Amino acid sequence: MSGIRQIFGKELARIFRDKKMIFSVFLLPVIIMIAILSIINVLASNMENNIESHISNVYMMNEPESFQQILENSGVKCNITAIDTDAQMEDAKAEILSGDADLIVEFPENLEQAVAGYQEGDQIPQIKTYQNPSEEYSTQAADNLTQVLETYRQTLLSQRVGDMESLVVFQVNADNDEMYIQDEEKASGRAIGMMLPYFITILLFAGAMGIGTDMIAGEKERGTMASLLVSPIKRSSIVLGKVFSLMVISGLSSLIYVAAMVVCAPMMMDSFGGAGDLNIQLSIRQILMLAFLLVAISFLYSSIIALFSVFAKSVKEASTYVMPAYMLILVIGLVTMFNFGETDSSSYMIPLYNTALTLQGILTQETTLAQYAVTLVETLVIGGVLTGVIVKAFESEKVMSA
Repeated sequence: MSGIRQIFGKELARIFRDKKMIFSVFLLPVIIMIAILSIINVLASNMENNIESHISNVYMMNEPESFQQILENSGVKCNITAIDTDAQMEDAKAEILSGDADLIVEFPENLEQAVAGYQEGDQIPQIKTYQNPSEEYSTQAADNLTQVLETYRQTLLSQRVGDMESLVVFQVNADNDEMYIQDEEKASGRAIGMMLPYFITILLFAGAMGIGTDMIAGEKERGTMASLLVSPIKRSSIVLGKVFSLMVISGLSSLIYVAAMVVCAPMMMDSFGGAGDLNIQLSIRQILMLAFLLVAISFLYSSIIALFSVFAKSVKEASTYVMPAYMLILVIGLVTMFNFGETDSSSYMIPLYNTALTLQGILTQETTLAQYAVTLVETLVIGGVLTGVIVKAFESEKVMSA
């Protein structure tokens, strides 16, 4: 036990006495993440403001005088250019394609007379619009003018019918302020549950990957592992001391990253068009479940990284071995981001995937105690088995002298 404590303290001291290491492991990723999110948020806001402030260039053909008044009252700002001939229409379409113009609105000739003199069986007048959906300005102009055209349609319809309410058979949620029945905490948990499992699993593995490869393969490369192996400390104690210290480092780094992400979550959701107002509240039960599961995941990830590292001759070789596992963790996290509906209980038997599912289920309050227990026990057992394999590898002179 004293040997484990000795190795554990040695590895932690190596990290926490080095200010550069503390900055690169714990602070630099947070700074980069916040900087990236801030830049994305600023760019998204600037783009949105630019689109909203843009004055659309709109071509109109056969525009009725009654529509001009409706357009002025709508508050929609646009530069209107009238076109009369087919040649001008073709030129306008060319400008739409190039992005120099935003929209074309083509009214049928004598629209007002056609509407006023409409008889049953007559052809219904059609207003055509032309836009470029690959241009943001064009899409915004089409949305704005579509709303104005709907107002114009309602105005002409009221002139024909008189009492518009006589056309309304029923309304849906016209004054129903209580139409949404949901648990606000669960709804917020679902929103944050889409992102956090992915980032937690990625950050836990990434936090342990760089340091974990250096703890074993790095010492073998520098030649310090040989002197450590001939010391009076048991090799099993060396393994456990290194794995436990790696657990602590990866766990601390992931907690710092997750805390920063929770703080930045409203900014992140707002940047990607989500709800910026997140009411993130965790019960004591959820916090405890998350804490125990994060410890188990840290143990498993540390064991995986240490296992690859023990068979490598250098840090570079160890990083090459670890990378496929890192890519697998990344893919698993992405899968859980788009996991909707009821999850089959058998999914909680799949190693690695079950940890991401359970993290998501804890946040959304949908994971049962049985599913949580299966995930926790399986993760700890696999981590223990891998640690046993590492101990056996440490006892092999062929492996450790490679």
